Amino acid sequence: MSKRMVIVGGVAAGASAAAKARRVCEDIEIVLVEAGEYMSFANCGLPYYIGGEIAKRDDLFVVTPQMFRSRFGIDVRLETVATAVDPSRRAVTLIHAGDSQELGYDRLVLATGTKPIIPPIPGLDKAGLFNVRTVMDVDAIVARLAEIHPVGDRATVAPEAGAASPARALVIGGGYIGLETAEQLRRRGLGVTLVEMLPQLMASLDPEMAVPVQSAMAKAGCEVVLGDAVVEIVQLDGRHEAVTKSGRRVPFDLGIVAVGVRPNVDLAKAAGLTLGATGAIAVDRSQLTSDASIYAAGDNSETFHGVLGRPVNIPLAGPANKAGRIAGANAAMDLSGAAADHPERLGMPDVLGTAIVGAAGAVAAVTGITEAQARREGIECAVTYLPGQSHAAYYPGASPVLLKLVYAPATGKLLGAQGVGGDGVGKRIDVIATAIKAGLTVEDLEDLDLCYSPQFGSAKDAAIMAGFAAANTRREVMPAMTPGEMFDRIEAAEPLTVLDVRTRPEWDAGHVEGAMHVDLNELRRRIDEVPADKPLAVMCGTGYRSYVAQRILINAGRKEVYNVLGGRMVTELVQAARAAAKNK
Repeated sequence: MSKRMVIVGGVAAGASAAAKARRVCEDIEIVLVEAGEYMSFANCGLPYYIGGEIAKRDDLFVVTPQMFRSRFGIDVRLETVATAVDPSRRAVTLIHAGDSQELGYDRLVLATGTKPIIPPIPGLDKAGLFNVRTVMDVDAIVARLAEIHPVGDRATVAPEAGAASPARALVIGGGYIGLETAEQLRRRGLGVTLVEMLPQLMASLDPEMAVPVQSAMAKAGCEVVLGDAVVEIVQLDGRHEAVTKSGRRVPFDLGIVAVGVRPNVDLAKAAGLTLGATGAIAVDRSQLTSDASIYAAGDNSETFHGVLGRPVNIPLAGPANKAGRIAGANAAMDLSGAAADHPERLGMPDVLGTAIVGAAGAVAAVTGITEAQARREGIECAVTYLPGQSHAAYYPGASPVLLKLVYAPATGKLLGAQGVGGDGVGKRIDVIATAIKAGLTVEDLEDLDLCYSPQFGSAKDAAIMAGFAAANTRREVMPAMTPGEMFDRIEAAEPLTVLDVRTRPEWDAGHVEGAMHVDLNELRRRIDEVPADKPLAVMCGTGYRSYVAQRILINAGRKEVYNVLGGRMVTELVQAARAAAKNK
């Protein structure tokens, strides 16, 4: 009699585990049970089906049970709920159509994913708000949209910002799903209000790096409410209204709850499996749990963070697919009797939380740790900002790209990076994610040899230039100060002269209060006007002209001259983020 592997859960990790297990071993029985109607679907694509960018519902389905049965010989059981696991008897209890069955296993893979966090808001349960996690969720949303905002084609173009709309949507939560769903509802022509209790969207970014995303959403006509929370939902004149902590009232016809998820560990916990400090299932590198016959993979389990050096739970599709593949391979190896050092046995690599989001034309991406996270973790860090372009600026269609590097000041080792802008953000973050994985430093980053042609990149690529800037700071060629550090000194009334070396029209368009102005092209002639009795913070538009001015001043014998990283561009972002934090 063949040995049996049971996999609980489909979608990313479960389906990957099943397919890999079959590729490893033909001689085992594989049963995949999934509580929902569909075994695997593109959950990251769900918001885009709501908005019509993915026009065909069938395109959401990655694989089908029929394909798994015919190609892999896997027994797929849909609408089948695993209600209990008995590790001592190696049995899982399943319920399908009201009938209960106990199914034995030789190896079990738990790929139970996550559960949505439902905030305890009075009236929430009566308002018919939706999550965006499953095909059934988006089916219900699309049906509701047909009632309140009927259009001939789901792929309608959003009205101009501020235009009136007969239907309004409320989105609670400003993370990945909240942003994408808000953008897509706006694309369908609804008025959209997005409420986020934090003073910024995208908590995975440093506050100033989230500002361009917030601005893009507002420009697209989405009302973005930050630093406020929905505390009650009431009904007034037949329409639901969300009441926020500040007293704001937001009427809506469609509500979305996207405040996050938590690992679904109910089965594991009831079975006595060890949970980690994150609340997710504790696993080793092979995805094995505390029970020698049970593996876990995906969003329900922990992974090891390559920078933090400890287990984390980061629910992302890439790591989930990898973990499923690894769990499936190792469970199959166990059942085939393979040795512990068999080359087909796999180990889960470190994760970096590399992720990207696009909303209203803005793109934001992150890898590793942020500056704020480093501070919270007690990790010494330094940062640099690099404003650049997606490709050569003279070639048509270039988009702005702002990079922020986080690195260890003592060694230069890369710890993290963030990027915001347009096309090209993802490419640079992927480059830096690879560099972090390889343990590279900012000096290594400046030595990279990347492809170049005007329509694809720049001879001085933004990722390489970020390495230049950070390496120059470490070599003390370019002593630097972040805009945040500059404002801290100003607010503390510490001795500091802010020197702005932009042109007069740029200066007149806006500058730091109390700064002095000397055009870079006049600096050598007017250098005696620049005070020499206190530290200098030199700034321009993006940080390059101020670097040139800094070198002029240093070569003239001036001491304590700092280049303000990112210039006026980042300074304005920092000011906006600080104002939002104060207004919370």
